[in-house]
Amino acid sequence: MSLYRGEKVLEGTAFFTESTPFFFNRAEETFDLQMHSHRFVEIVLVADGEGFHYIDDEVVRVAKNDLFLLPAGARHVFRPSHAGLHQPLIVYNCLYEPGKLRSCLECLPGFEELPHSRHCLFGEAPMRWLHLKDSGGQWSTWFRKAYREYSERNPGYLLQLYGLFIELAVMLERRLDQANSRPAAAPENRAMEEVVRQIDVSFHTPLTARSFAIASHVSERHFHRLFRQYAGCTFNEYVQKRRIEASRELLASSRLPVKEIMQTVGYADKKHFLSLFRHMTGVSPSEYRRQISRLDPLDGVK
Repeated sequence: MSLYRGEKVLEGTAFFTESTPFFFNRAEETFDLQMHSHRFVEIVLVADGEGFHYIDDEVVRVAKNDLFLLPAGARHVFRPSHAGLHQPLIVYNCLYEPGKLRSCLECLPGFEELPHSRHCLFGEAPMRWLHLKDSGGQWSTWFRKAYREYSERNPGYLLQLYGLFIELAVMLERRLDQANSRPAAAPENRAMEEVVRQIDVSFHTPLTARSFAIASHVSERHFHRLFRQYAGCTFNEYVQKRRIEASRELLASSRLPVKEIMQTVGYADKKHFLSLFRHMTGVSPSEYRRQISRLDPLDGVK
């Protein structure tokens, strides 16, 4: 089912039921989608690739880990950078009816202590669209788990999904509270933001902290300190995480041999790659591919 085919204004009736006022999807963005708006809230996470997000009268360049919260009425569409790229623009979508979700969650203790989330997620007041960066991987983990729960629909999946929306509200509240309470980003943070962006789009090439330190005009030791402070992990850990995430995407979306996937994401030593993959996922690449083939029945649906 296409999310946008031939529609300019999307109604929630196409996606929601009385018991499930939300919809999750994983899709490859193309050039045949139309600019559209919707009568519900949409959260979009860029899972892989690069492109552009046209929102109202603005154009935002996007890459992996860009996150958008789009209120009802926002007009938007994603476009890949180029047609026929080896690495397509992949997004996760979360659509939901804010009023119905709020009525289910507002009776919970502590809900009133989430002013930012109530405003942004549940439509308590008009808002502009929101653009965040998933630098720590929390949102990616959330989307994968929610999409899997929604796709598999095992016993208890509805409770699990409502629980995930509580987690979502808390994550967003803490992120926005932190952003509102700290001063404007220092030049060092802006520099590290650019480093992370470059890693996200060039992870498959040889990357060294030394080269980034030189480009940032700081010592290598100081660069490591700044990067860890900004990203919450070391430079090498972030690069490894990005490469393993990319290998997981390729294992799930292609039939490429493991060796070719390993080389595509930037590894030449198969033993090292297999060790890292198992350490970060708990399984081998082959077993991961078998698991994904069973767990993602809606993969590619739009």
